[in-house]
Amino acid sequence: MTRFFAIALLRLLSWMPLRFLHALAVPLAWGMHFMPWRGHAVIRKNLELCFPEFDEAEREPIYRHHLVETLRLVLESGAISYWSAERLKRHVPTVEGWETTRELIDSERGVIIVGAHFGNWEVLPLWLSIHRPLTALYKSPKRPELERLITTTRSRFGSRMIPSGSPSMRKMLAALRDGEMIGILADQQPKQGEGVFVDFFGRPALTMTLVNRLARRTGAAVVFISAERLPKGQGWALRLNPADERIADDDPKTALGVMHRWLEHEIRRNPAQYLWSYKRFSLQPDGQPSPYPKRNER
Repeated sequence: MTRFFAIALLRLLSWMPLRFLHALAVPLAWGMHFMPWRGHAVIRKNLELCFPEFDEAEREPIYRHHLVETLRLVLESGAISYWSAERLKRHVPTVEGWETTRELIDSERGVIIVGAHFGNWEVLPLWLSIHRPLTALYKSPKRPELERLITTTRSRFGSRMIPSGSPSMRKMLAALRDGEMIGILADQQPKQGEGVFVDFFGRPALTMTLVNRLARRTGAAVVFISAERLPKGQGWALRLNPADERIADDDPKTALGVMHRWLEHEIRRNPAQYLWSYKRFSLQPDGQPSPYPKRNER
């Protein structure tokens, strides 16, 4: 039953113009501001941690704009679940760096496409798989009845979806050694002991080492990608940037520092479009406490 209603909602959203959905997000965000949601405190704390040069009054517009961008993300991600390939391509009017990336893919060297939770990351595997075969890593939903829906909508243009977990490393290695393109969102916090602490906006952030390990073991090229939301329902601007060769450095901290510097640059271009409701710094080195407020604080 949950899956049925989810499909009905996604179908309904897909019929609506993107500009209308973006406009609808404004009053919804206004209402969201007054809801007793724990995310409010997390967003404010993340902005405080990452932009210490701003005082509270300067961070407030970013916070409010972020609520709007969050609702736009939710609405448009639902809508694109049933868009055609042509409709999706019409809403990606600019793509920077695709020619260089396409040459890397066609060289059959293997390419690791690295994204983050900035703009609309759901656009990335869809757009990429329209143009070239893609193997993408994803995190299984907490509700198993929704897994088939998620994998079906994300893979409808030909991408192969691999759930995260122990077998995923082997499958991605095989894809890269066959000269294929794989996609990873690399800014999620791993479990304690499964990553390394690397500065992110000057704060220690536990970071997965998967991208570095894959690059070192296969010699694959690494390309960073983002999909920044454009105003007035125009869609998204894609940017692809080949990573510095240090992304394959023997020192994971050096390698992941390259990734964080890229992501910081993207975020500073449009701070409201990053996923600030995610507790990126909840695990700290040497047993230090989480910087986030307790459950009932806003």
